[in-house]
Amino acid sequence: MSTDPPPLAASPESDSVIDLFPTEAYPPPDEAPTIRRAAGFVGMADSAAGSLVAETHDLRRRRLAAAALFLTAVWAGLLVWSLIRGTMGANWLVDVVKFARLIVSGVVAAVLLGSRPLSRGWVKGLEYGLFGSMMLLLGLSEYLLGVDALRQGDALALATYMKNGVVGAVILMVLYGALIPNDTVTAAKVVLTMALVPLVAFTLLMELEHPDLVEELETMRSSEHAGSNAVALIAGAALAIYSAHVLNGLRKDLHDARKFGQYRLGRKLGAGGMGEVYFAEHRLLKRPCALKLIKPDSGADPLAVARFEREVKSAARLSHPNTIAVYDYGRTDDGTFYYVMEYLPGMSLHDLIRRHGPLPPGRVVHLLRQVCGGLAEAHGLGIVHRDLKPANVFVALRGGETDVAKILDFGLVKLTADPDAPELTADRSVSGTPAFMAPEQATGDRPVDGRADLYSLGAIAYFALTGKAPFDGATAMAVMIAQVRDPVEPPSRVAAGVPPDLERVVLRCLAKDPAERYPDARSLARDLAACACAGDWDEDKAAAWWASRDEPAAAPVA
Repeated sequence: MSTDPPPLAASPESDSVIDLFPTEAYPPPDEAPTIRRAAGFVGMADSAAGSLVAETHDLRRRRLAAAALFLTAVWAGLLVWSLIRGTMGANWLVDVVKFARLIVSGVVAAVLLGSRPLSRGWVKGLEYGLFGSMMLLLGLSEYLLGVDALRQGDALALATYMKNGVVGAVILMVLYGALIPNDTVTAAKVVLTMALVPLVAFTLLMELEHPDLVEELETMRSSEHAGSNAVALIAGAALAIYSAHVLNGLRKDLHDARKFGQYRLGRKLGAGGMGEVYFAEHRLLKRPCALKLIKPDSGADPLAVARFEREVKSAARLSHPNTIAVYDYGRTDDGTFYYVMEYLPGMSLHDLIRRHGPLPPGRVVHLLRQVCGGLAEAHGLGIVHRDLKPANVFVALRGGETDVAKILDFGLVKLTADPDAPELTADRSVSGTPAFMAPEQATGDRPVDGRADLYSLGAIAYFALTGKAPFDGATAMAVMIAQVRDPVEPPSRVAAGVPPDLERVVLRCLAKDPAERYPDARSLARDLAACACAGDWDEDKAAAWWASRDEPAAAPVA
């Protein structure tokens, strides 16, 4: 079996809102689409923009200013030393280079330390400009000094200037890698480019401009210095790149540690309409869990944020063992919303049927009775799910038990017990997934209560028994019209082996009129338990089924 963490008991696609007047075609309903095309919003919310990007920008500006100040101090000290030694004026071009690098680094430091806001592009430009100009000026200075040494036949001075250039280049590369926050690839590109400058200065330029000097260099047996200098440059570049890699990783770890408090994020498990789900671990308890956060591009949508908050608050009120358990909820400093829930191996009912085909009637009854228990608690608290579908019923392995049904995703709940609760759908829109949506949800012409969830549960049972939804169509609108208008074809005509008593239960759930359905989830659970096939599936059969397959670690989160 796979050693990767198995999928968690949560589907991130919870915000299913259907625009009644679409401007583009909907995907086929057999893909169980979750569509959100909201036209309005409720309340105000802060943007959940990527704080790491903003944090990196601020850090880059501070670190770059520190690097510019450091270089300014170094160049000023070297200039003073030249004045003390009396070497100023020996080569006016070298003197110009010395003043130029002092001025450039000083100007960059002044700009970065100023109060004027700078965009990310400006700061990046100053970064490349500072280190690029420093390397070019360093290479030019050492090249000019090296040419003078060659013309005077001073091999020792030549070797010294070459070594000074390499030392200066290594210092600049390590300074860049250690101070400037960059990912490994970006740092490698810049550092390796910097490493080429001394090589170009002492080989390519001399070959092109002074080929006679190259012969003198060889006769003076100074070529061994070039080899050692190349090794030093490679070692310096490698050190700078590794420093950038390590420090950038530590910075991200620190950012995540601050961002999500006691939880350490692992690999990404899935993404849906507005949420992303990650495997996580509590740092102290070492408890595996699943952390769901709102997508950065959804953070600016107040409607999406409001649904996200309602989802976690609604789920946190529920304690039934067949409802996903919520451990924690938070909002980071940058406005990113997240909540932490139990982590369960298994797969959604949708994936289970897609992989292994329709289920035996006894197994369908076994799972649906558990879902009824979770719905009974939710409906008793005035919480209507409104987006029940096979993808939101998770078949889990929990506490040594198999085939434990879990209800997921409460992002579209309706709080019938709270008449003052705001409606989190837009005008001209309906909430739910077309293939499993109750008629009253499709039309929006009557109040929605717990019986809408029972209709969806009947559609889930139909899908589990036959592998098909009760209605299909070319567009989401066509499916919703069929939900309202067309009679349901009995599941026994679609798939063989559907018991008559179970079929009657399913068709009653799928009644167009809510008054003709079961009045509550407990009544449905009683009739399911009374079906002759109710005893055909038990814990032993479920355990044997799971043991015979390489599950549940294979399925990704839908």
